[in-house]
Amino acid sequence: MSEKKGGLVEPAKIIVIKIGNDPEQFKVEKELEIGKQSLFHFKNEDKISLVYPLLDKSQGKLSHFLGDWHYKNLTEANVTTINDQVVSLNSDTVLKNGDVIRITKDDDMLIFVFLTKFVGNLEWKRVHLSKEQQIYHIYSHVSEYLSKVDSQEPSGSGESDHHAIVRYKDGSWQVEDVDTTRGVFVNQNKIEGTKVLNLYDVINIGGTHFVFVGDYLAYNHETFKSNDLEIHIQERSVRSMFKKQVLLKDINLKIEPGNMVLILGGSGAGKTTFINAVTGYEKAKAEIKHGDLSVYNDYEKMKYNIGMVPQQDLLRGDDTVIMTLTNAAEMRLPTSSTSADRKERIKNTLELFGLDSVKNELVDKLSGGQRKRLSIAVEFVANPSLFILDEPDSGLDGVMARDLMKQLRHIADQKKIVMVITHTPDRVIDLFDKVIVLAKNSSRTGQLAFYGSIDEARKFFDKPTMEDIILAINSEGEGGEGRADLFIEKFAKLQAEKAQADASAKSDDESVKTDDGITVEAETFDTEHHKKEKTAEDNTGEATNGEIVDIGIV
Repeated sequence: MSEKKGGLVEPAKIIVIKIGNDPEQFKVEKELEIGKQSLFHFKNEDKISLVYPLLDKSQGKLSHFLGDWHYKNLTEANVTTINDQVVSLNSDTVLKNGDVIRITKDDDMLIFVFLTKFVGNLEWKRVHLSKEQQIYHIYSHVSEYLSKVDSQEPSGSGESDHHAIVRYKDGSWQVEDVDTTRGVFVNQNKIEGTKVLNLYDVINIGGTHFVFVGDYLAYNHETFKSNDLEIHIQERSVRSMFKKQVLLKDINLKIEPGNMVLILGGSGAGKTTFINAVTGYEKAKAEIKHGDLSVYNDYEKMKYNIGMVPQQDLLRGDDTVIMTLTNAAEMRLPTSSTSADRKERIKNTLELFGLDSVKNELVDKLSGGQRKRLSIAVEFVANPSLFILDEPDSGLDGVMARDLMKQLRHIADQKKIVMVITHTPDRVIDLFDKVIVLAKNSSRTGQLAFYGSIDEARKFFDKPTMEDIILAINSEGEGGEGRADLFIEKFAKLQAEKAQADASAKSDDESVKTDDGITVEAETFDTEHHKKEKTAEDNTGEATNGEIVDIGIV
């Protein structure tokens, strides 16, 4: 597969783990082959050369195609699996962040962990597992603003709801999901109940990955950090007749990939102003970052990553569906993409949104639901990582609206961020992960009244539905309860308390705890001996495109 990089891809990382060796990491910026090191090799060749006998000379290939990284298996000399699924010869697999590629031959095994974002050579830690201790609690480093909204819940640890138990039982170590929000994954496969762990299984809880190495767990959650969207809006204001009017202020939050987020607020609360500020359409006094990129300062790169679907579509009625998508692909995809690339992307987009059967129809002949899906498809064809939609379900009945929202849920599940404004949230609220609540204060300025999960929102406002929440924050003149200032102040206080708690606990490691709540002390790997060996190897002419990860597998 040809590489199509353009402005849609950041450097990725591949971590190579072998029993008895220190893992290695490689930076992946272009098409690279993976294989066994030959007698003569050069540092500038497009290959990751590894000294492992079980590998074939041409084991596999990493390439980038229209926003996705791919792995192609090039051999039958050994067995390749991706997330425990066998990969056949010449098959091509789209890779997601944290995917686990295993190469096995007889009793030998090599593991690759693929990360969509390269973040340098960071420190790994490990915690020992004692069979006598039997039970360990492991937590995600994904923080929630309101992990303790319900005062009846235990408050001793302060962890998020991403929680698993590693337990020694019946002669083996097992992992168990403890009622997490998003699930616990082993080798990217969601577990149901309890799963027996095999050597070098990769456990994922929220934003943290743990590698099971028999008698200890190795982890470094920073290595697996994804492209979070960080929003810090100090102020968005306009001037009219020499008078300054502040539309929004003091909005600070972070959204992780894979989340579908509801933007909630009464009329005039600043929802549209908010999304315009986030996308850079109307700049605010703010810092908006998506991963390492600034929406405002790196817009030439960011424009490929943002898909904005306005309330009123801009489709031309006398164009066909296929013509509409073709024009969008020509404008939105990188100039390096070929005609064949664009056709493939258009074909996949038509199938995803159920528009293939009407691809030759005029836009004016489409139903309301089809037209809405086409508006979203026009943005999706460029494969952005951030989707923002302003009332995409307006004018649709309940069945059509839910069908559309399920499409958006599917997009979010592809590790994308989806943010939606809708005036009828309760009919599809089960599809959302989190909610942003904007409210007008007594000065008629939009502020953040809440950000968190749907259940946390219900507890915070003590309301059963999203519509009831809107009534609570709307003014009495708008038929509401006029409590916006109360909730804005309450949430600001919670944010301040959380920031203070995070600062005081910054030096503590709370990823693993015993059953009685005691934090297990983690130790840093000493890889000085390995680094010296690696330097000696480099002096003999070994070619690599990366460096060593500080994690000692012994």
